[in-house]
Amino acid sequence: QFWFRLRPACPSPAPFVTTNTSPRFPCAARNGDENMLEDSADLASFIVTSSAAASRGFLARGLVIGTAVYVFLGVVGTIVALTFFVKETRNITKGESRRLGLFVVWTSIFCMWLIWACVYMHQMVPLIRPEHVQK
Repeated sequence: QFWFRLRPACPSPAPFVTTNTSPRFPCAARNGDENMLEDSADLASFIVTSSAAASRGFLARGLVIGTAVYVFLGVVGTIVALTFFVKETRNITKGESRRLGLFVVWTSIFCMWLIWACVYMHQMVPLIRPEHVQK
């Protein structure tokens, strides 16, 4: 209930030329109601109607393809690291150098994938909607 008190109230439907009742615009008037999301039941119905039919969550096509690209980059990075950057010195053995290279490659691939996935998923379900201003 705390979230509902923090969000701004929806504007009155007067500035809208037509009342858009799509799930992407919950502030548009629907049957004369100016505030569609007043309680948790309204929020639950909004979430179900806006995302149940089209959302695939973590199995969204773009997310799966992007993950496959990062796995491919990890494999290429592994091959490059094991081929060109493994060497033995007096401080580190060849096996330790190989493990360090693998750790660096896969840790960096995971971190890059994680930030990309967060940005991608944020664009799938934006928290800020564009505002239509009529002149």
